[in-house]
Amino acid sequence: MKKKRGLVKEKKSLLKEAISDLSKELINLNQQKAVLKSKISGLDKNVENAQVLEKELQEKIARLLGKEAGLKKKKKDAEEESSKMAEKLSKMEKIKSEMSDL
Repeated sequence: MKKKRGLVKEKKSLLKEAISDLSKELINLNQQKAVLKSKISGLDKNVENAQVLEKELQEKIARLLGKEAGLKKKKKDAEEESSKMAEKLSKMEKIKSEMSDL
C-alpha cells in the first residue's frame, strides 16, 4: 500500500511538473504569437503604404504622359510652322534672285 501511495505521489509530482512545463511553454508560445502578430501588422501597414505610394506614382506617371503628349504636339506644330517658314523664305529668295536677274 505504501508503495502504491509513493507511486501515486510520484506520478502526481511528475504530472504537476509536466503541467507546469506545458504552462510555461504555452506562455512562451503566446508571447511568440504576439510578436508575430505585431510583425504581421507592421508588414500589413508597410504593404498598404507601398500600395498607396504605387498608386500615387502611377497617377504622377499618367499626368506626365499627358504633359508629354501635349509637348509632343506643340513640338510637331512648331516643326511644321518652321518648315512652312523655311519654304516661304526659300520662295522669297528665289523671287529675289529672279528679280535681280531682270
